[in-house]
Amino acid sequence: MIDVIAAAAALLGASLALLGAVGLVRFPDVFTRMHAATKSASLGVILTTLGAALEADTFGAVTLLVLVSAFLFLSAPLGASLLARAAYHDPETPRLLPGRNDLAGLTGRQESSSLGDRPGAAGLLIGWLVVVWIGLSASGSPAVLIGAVGVAVLVALALPDYRPRWPEGIFKPVPAVRFVGTFVWATVQANFEVAAAVLQRRPVRPAVVGVPLRIRSRTELAFLMNVITFTPGTVALEVQDSRLFIHVMDLRDEGTFRRRFEILESRIIDAFGTSRERISR
Repeated sequence: MIDVIAAAAALLGASLALLGAVGLVRFPDVFTRMHAATKSASLGVILTTLGAALEADTFGAVTLLVLVSAFLFLSAPLGASLLARAAYHDPETPRLLPGRNDLAGLTGRQESSSLGDRPGAAGLLIGWLVVVWIGLSASGSPAVLIGAVGVAVLVALALPDYRPRWPEGIFKPVPAVRFVGTFVWATVQANFEVAAAVLQRRPVRPAVVGVPLRIRSRTELAFLMNVITFTPGTVALEVQDSRLFIHVMDLRDEGTFRRRFEILESRIIDAFGTSRERISR
């Protein structure tokens, strides 16, 4: 059974990577091509990695494969958002925005200052670096563990600006599990929609939509933007005037799009948010 699941995951991952390549040729501008190339391909790599992890027979190999997926989730959406933002503000980059563009005329305004800016937590950075070190070493021996802790402490002390900020709220495990379920379902649903747009060759309706934010923590905002950008069909561009501006590859039903966003934001607030955020929800 494990072999069948692993083969299915690898086959699905390869199919998504292929669809991403087709979309790169099929779609008309930098934004829509980015949706296909960075989303389907990233999820395809994660599924292929999952298949390999199921077949791995050592703890170190499984840990390394899991880290690959974690790095993709943390880096691919961030890179896509930065590229999309640079492309939007570059007048020489050809882009297709024939209709809705809520960001037009707002360029140059300051990001909302209502978000909290708590100091970074050294412990979070140390813990993350230790896990990465052990995973890359594929060993949990005492020598590797001591070396990982030593290097992590030095990095946390030398680079205080890289310490992740802990949300003001308290982590709640049950809502966090509910969020994971919602996110996985939204990602699967969006992949089918992007795949349909690629295979059916129907014209897309790209748009930039501004949605009001209820999140008040920078950590939660960064997490929300990663989630939005990782989900096929949407890329988080930037925050202005307490609104998150999102490039939507094919805006056919704005009501459905806003409901999906509100559900994801609510799940993050339930899992990590402050009491004030939960009341406002």
